Amino acid sequence: MSSFAYAVPGTKDEALALLNELGSGARIVAGCTNVLPDIRAKKIAACTLVDISKLAELKGIDVRGDRVIIGSLTTINELLHSDLVASHGQVLWQVGRRFADPLTRNRATIGGNLANASPAGDGVVPLLALEAKVIVASLAAEREIPVAEFLTGPGRSALQPNELIVGVSFTKTTAMRSVFIKFGMRKSMAISLASIGLMVGLDGDRVEQVRIALGALAPTAIRARQTEDYLTGKPLAPEVVTRAQEIIRTEAKPISDVRASREYRVHLAGVLLKRALEAALA
Repeated sequence: MSSFAYAVPGTKDEALALLNELGSGARIVAGCTNVLPDIRAKKIAACTLVDISKLAELKGIDVRGDRVIIGSLTTINELLHSDLVASHGQVLWQVGRRFADPLTRNRATIGGNLANASPAGDGVVPLLALEAKVIVASLAAEREIPVAEFLTGPGRSALQPNELIVGVSFTKTTAMRSVFIKFGMRKSMAISLASIGLMVGLDGDRVEQVRIALGALAPTAIRARQTEDYLTGKPLAPEVVTRAQEIIRTEAKPISDVRASREYRVHLAGVLLKRALEAALA
């Protein structure tokens, strides 16, 4: 660690000024649940660690009009204990029960989960299903980026070196049923082999609207748009679900690695879709 500098800005503007000055020579840290292991594994080169964990202005959960606003430093544990998230972002609330362990949930932040841009990121999948937007700021301006556009590749995002994730927002929703399923070697403390975030509006068993997000099944977390289009307007009869499973397997583009083969992950895409639809109906 002797080759790393360390800075602790007192305000968001001070943090942005540091990023503007240091550019790619800075690395934002808060919970450090991803950064510290990467430093130990020598995956991060010497840089200035800019610790934003004390910035109260980046914390909290609020409602503005029809939007839920979550500060980037809000922890996973705070999401799990938020009535606002439970009411208006159920699919995100469900993540907290499967996210790592209690110690990690008390440190890991929603902004860090987005910045890490892992294809298997547990927090990213429900945000895709919620059609959330990432709020990023620089000294010059603030902008909102849809999560689907924010993720550009494994570990890569649209965030510029002089920008900071300050929050995430999504439209309040109570009319759609939500399901998040994470499939891994263990229920928690394990990276997903595959995950699904489902939001569906039903009229009886007929699908009026549906959003399906997949994790660990492509270079980034993705929306299963073709499967959504197929299901919309149809009753969830067994033959419809079977055909939807076939379609979603064609949309999954996973890799093989030490945890699972590509073929197994493709199979899981169909299995998780069926389980999620059954859970929504129940």
